[in-house]
Amino acid sequence: MKHSAISAALAAVLLAGCSQSGNPNSPQTSAATPPPKVVCSEQQVQHKQEWGTGGVAGTVIGGAAGGLLGNQFGRGKGNTAMTAAGAVGGAVAGHEIGKDQDTRTSYTEHCHDVSTN
Repeated sequence: MKHSAISAALAAVLLAGCSQSGNPNSPQTSAATPPPKVVCSEQQVQHKQEWGTGGVAGTVIGGAAGGLLGNQFGRGKGNTAMTAAGAVGGAVAGHEIGKDQDTRTSYTEHCHDVSTN
């Protein structure tokens, strides 16, 4: 008799727990209110330093390299002209390459709710 009373009480407790649907601690969502829909997009942002050192260093290194290369060509005054032209061309190219070193790229993510109310 004792065993059947304990068994009946245990069965009642177990069946009472089964009558609840889902996790009793989780919030119940209504079928009329859909969960919010969020759309995110990633944007690229480039940061340029106003007074970076890459352009200056590139100009100096490019000018020196261009002058050395230009010095290999021509004779007499032609050699001087080629050296000057190489230095100017190298300086311009080095400056353009160096400017790219002063640019930093980062990415930001923007999200917004597009749910219909």
